[in-house]
Amino acid sequence: MPNLDILIPDELGDVEECVVVTWLKRVGDPIKKGETLVVLQAANVAYDYPSPSDGTVTEILAQQGEVVNKQQVLARLEVGAAGAEPVPPPEAAAPEPASAQAPAKAGEVLASPLARRVAREHQVDITQVPGSGAGGRISEKDVLAYVEAQKARPAVAPKPASQAAAEEIPFSGVRALIAKRMLESIQGMAQLTLLTEADVTELVDLRESLKAQFPLTYTDLILQACAQALEQHPRLNATLDGDRIRILPEINIGLAVALEDGLIVPVIPNINRLSLQQISETRQRLVERARTGKLTLDEYNGGTFTLTNLGTYDIDGFTPIINPPEAAVLGVGRIVEKVVVHNGKIAQRAMLTLSLTIDHRIVDGAPGAAFLKTLKQILEAPESLK
Repeated sequence: MPNLDILIPDELGDVEECVVVTWLKRVGDPIKKGETLVVLQAANVAYDYPSPSDGTVTEILAQQGEVVNKQQVLARLEVGAAGAEPVPPPEAAAPEPASAQAPAKAGEVLASPLARRVAREHQVDITQVPGSGAGGRISEKDVLAYVEAQKARPAVAPKPASQAAAEEIPFSGVRALIAKRMLESIQGMAQLTLLTEADVTELVDLRESLKAQFPLTYTDLILQACAQALEQHPRLNATLDGDRIRILPEINIGLAVALEDGLIVPVIPNINRLSLQQISETRQRLVERARTGKLTLDEYNGGTFTLTNLGTYDIDGFTPIINPPEAAVLGVGRIVEKVVVHNGKIAQRAMLTLSLTIDHRIVDGAPGAAFLKTLKQILEAPESLK
């Protein structure tokens, strides 16, 4: 019977790499078409990969926790063998109940994003939680049940400080995938960071007047300003495709969202066609879905430019890393009250540092600086941001 190679599915879109979370079948197991074979994770979105055909698993070539690419064969199926009745071994021992199974190793545990978040909130080691779902998948209810069970147990005295072991975080799964992509970004591009300072006193006043009408953040205003600046400087809304620079027709800005165990960049498509209120509503929805692990593949694919805001952490300027295959990323710092010379007089003004990293293969320093100057002018005279 013919063999079928299992690769990263086309349903994952333009995702080049993902993490093998767990295999739900082993070598020798029969599988029906549409039955989940393996759970993959791209960024922070889990994908249950259905078998494309009836068959039998003959090889598993990618291990749990491994970062795999689109050219890599994950497993092989012997097509058409699923209908055969498996012959059980003589006097096969009954399987142990799920509660008696050893917990999965870190990086191999199968759990929903919401379950992971609840586990972090309750400071629970999720590898110790028995899962009640398919293949031992851990749900939010499983974590809460485990928390209640632990409350009922007698407290154990902590070890003396001299016996405390160093905390270890597995460098695998999503963490390893992010590290690999960032390293490839640095090594594969000629990255240059430009910094400027904008007087955003009028922007602060504008936000105060508009937030009475609808929820509004500085990020929303800067997102709209970036969209306007990209329309004037399309070279930064581009990508390098082999020996050609492609100026992209749509402006889809991604917003970096920090998570407990990584980073994800949901995308606002065609942002230059949206009103400020629509940008605000879309940004709120995407951030909430990102933090609860509910983003779909379409919601974090297709970005053409990225914005990352570290102002809430009291950061002024920094060197953001480009999200491949984009040409640029904008870093936003905090707004600081400073004494400056304004219109020939000493005055107290609200100042904001902007950090633009460009791929120097696609964009030279002067066009990058021109984009940053336009963006600064929009933020300093924000009448168009309404």
